[in-house]
Amino acid sequence: MFLSFISLNLINECYANENISYHHLVQQIQRGQNFGIQYNSPRSAAIVELLNGIVVYIDFNTRKTYTISNDWPGLVAGVWLDDHIAHIQGSCGTGCARSAIFIAPSTVLSCAYHQYRIASLNPNEPPDFQHNRPLLIDVKKGIYVCYNEEDNIQVFPLSNRSIIRPPKGYYSEKAEIKHGKLFVVYENGHGKVKRVSYGAV
Repeated sequence: MFLSFISLNLINECYANENISYHHLVQQIQRGQNFGIQYNSPRSAAIVELLNGIVVYIDFNTRKTYTISNDWPGLVAGVWLDDHIAHIQGSCGTGCARSAIFIAPSTVLSCAYHQYRIASLNPNEPPDFQHNRPLLIDVKKGIYVCYNEEDNIQVFPLSNRSIIRPPKGYYSEKAEIKHGKLFVVYENGHGKVKRVSYGAV
């Protein structure tokens, strides 16, 4: 189902390493030697943030573990979007926000870092910190929408609509799929909102 979702990914893609033993990790969980644990809905797997900043996926059925990140300072929140895909968020350690899409058992996808208020659209507010949160993760259709390094929006793996340029003076924090169409929700410095349709997906 997610073969095209994974194989057509054009941004940073890495594969987690299996290097923490299952039994050692279970012992750490039982002793409370972790910052947090987020289980998927059947509780057959979990994402665990260890005290040393390592984020690990554990599969209780196969008794295997995979390291999602070797060094992620700051609190990590993992939200399971279904039983196999999670969106993980936390601090990058220097004030910006870090985000990753995890596809079990061993694939980590990351959007490019983006600062959507680069020119401080509101003169009474400082520019927001940079982040790499996706605008949309659609598990059923197997697509995700991200900003790229040039502050354009990219839709993966849809090659016919891969780059979207936001309207001048507008930024976006989310995209959505309604009635089979992709919409990007934009806002300008005065709070005016625009929903732009980019066609069927």
